[in-house]
Amino acid sequence: MTAQQKSQRNIKWVEGLRGITSALVIATHLARALDFPLFWPADEKDAPPRLLQLPYLRIPFQGRIGVPIFAFLTGFVCAYKPLKLAYQQNNTSASLMSIARSAFRRPPRLMFPAVIATFCSFVLSCLGAYTTANRCDSFWVRFDAPDTKTFPQNVRRLFRALLATWTSTENVYDRHQWAMRPLLIGAFQVYIVLAATIGMRFKYRILVHVLLCAYWWLNVGHLTETFGSNLALGTLLAELSQHRPTQNWIQSHQKILTFVVAPILLIFGGYVGSYPHEKEDYAKWSLDLLHWLVAKNEEGSRGSFIVPKGSHPGRRCTSFFIQSVAISVFLSHSLQQLLSHRLLTWLGHHSFAVYLVHGTILRTVGMWIVYGISGKGWVPAGQNEDGSPREEQFLHPKSGTHKIVAIVVFTMITYTAAWAWMKWVDTACARATQWLEKRVFEDDSEDKANFAEKGYANGHASNGAPVKFSEGEKQSPP
Repeated sequence: MTAQQKSQRNIKWVEGLRGITSALVIATHLARALDFPLFWPADEKDAPPRLLQLPYLRIPFQGRIGVPIFAFLTGFVCAYKPLKLAYQQNNTSASLMSIARSAFRRPPRLMFPAVIATFCSFVLSCLGAYTTANRCDSFWVRFDAPDTKTFPQNVRRLFRALLATWTSTENVYDRHQWAMRPLLIGAFQVYIVLAATIGMRFKYRILVHVLLCAYWWLNVGHLTETFGSNLALGTLLAELSQHRPTQNWIQSHQKILTFVVAPILLIFGGYVGSYPHEKEDYAKWSLDLLHWLVAKNEEGSRGSFIVPKGSHPGRRCTSFFIQSVAISVFLSHSLQQLLSHRLLTWLGHHSFAVYLVHGTILRTVGMWIVYGISGKGWVPAGQNEDGSPREEQFLHPKSGTHKIVAIVVFTMITYTAAWAWMKWVDTACARATQWLEKRVFEDDSEDKANFAEKGYANGHASNGAPVKFSEGEKQSPP
């Protein structure tokens, strides 16, 4: 088997990487909810750091990591099949048809599940399930949970949330859906780039992808490093994964790429990616990163290549780390095999469901275990009997043991719910999308695309020789 065939057949690592990402999202949100100082390099200035506050070890818990990986995977996956058709059969029309169908399927495949998840959160809000979350001492959980409203108010808020998810990204019932709109827009950016470049020669397509990577990296607009830069890199690597000379070169240099280049990228990228969410001056290593990357002095920030002036340091450093990981995995077949483990691919298969359900479960069951279900003990702000102002008194965790139990139970319920979601809810959404696709597109267009993908475009094999079919065989190519 050639290097090109190996590359085309083994993209399970994409699913494995997606599975790790879903687990990282859970770890991040648990840290936000139960131990926010993990986002800092230490609990106090010049205090000794805890184990999970040290460089590298802090990455899963400090946030900012999940959505950039999803953006990279969106760029890779959306580009992979059209490019595969273009490379294997040199069939531009089949590639464009694949792009058209993918572009049609993308909105409903994101929107249908998101609407259902939002409706589930709406029902829980009407039942008062977020009372504890509204009254706990975790400011992030309070922000994340919808406040108490009457039923008519909840209904009006539901419709506003369903619309705002795809306009302003503000969904009060599930704020974690803020990334859905940028990811959907990013997918269409990939489709536009593919449609515009599919007929170009290889070197010019690569030039376009490289220029887009540079543009998004140098662009200091809001979230450009989170979405645009990683989407462009995913598209570039999807292109190179189909290019035979590139894959042959990677195959012939596996030892140095796996044991030298990939570790250097991971070590350097991981150190940069450890840049804290805030309070960089709490530890020497993070303060050094601040001076080196942000170049901050009395005159303000001068910026650097990794963190251009005017950009967000934390997101830039995380994006740099994600791209270092992506390139390392692309270059190392050993890392690809590691990410192809069946457990990681199972997690990856359920990652979208985990993303949709974990926030609701954390704000309800997770908080119930830590703080109690009733919400009693909370005192609203107001005035004391003597007329003096009274500050709001929030609920406090019962104990550290309750936090540990909450983490275990929350994780188990989340992945059980994700399994059930994929088995019933996602399957129903997929069938609805498929029904719409069949209604919108011509009946024979999918058959033509399938013929092209199998190498039988226009009645010819990929080598140009005419193909003879027996009676009835044209409807079901081998």
